[in-house]
Amino acid sequence: MIKLSLNKEQIKNTMKIKCNLCDRTVEVAENLTDKQLKILKFIAEYREKHSICPAIREIMGGLGYKSTSPVFMLIEALILKKYLAKQPYKKRNLIILKDVVCA
Repeated sequence: MIKLSLNKEQIKNTMKIKCNLCDRTVEVAENLTDKQLKILKFIAEYREKHSICPAIREIMGGLGYKSTSPVFMLIEALILKKYLAKQPYKKRNLIILKDVVCA
């Protein structure tokens, strides 16, 4: 298993973002990168459309990556930041714990 180094302060620091389209306010971690946001949005949209979570290779293809490695690293970072969780012993096992900013 790969360890990503994040201290507890980085995970706790959050900011509130108000969406310009739906006037909803959402808490987002300050250290969430654009790539991590894209993966969260992709997973949420895929799950809404297909009623199941995407596989790593489907995320890879949908976001234009040439390898599964960066997708895996970004998902592990999102798990550490408590945006995603994995169900053990299941395929397509990603669970979204926090909502994604809609725009």
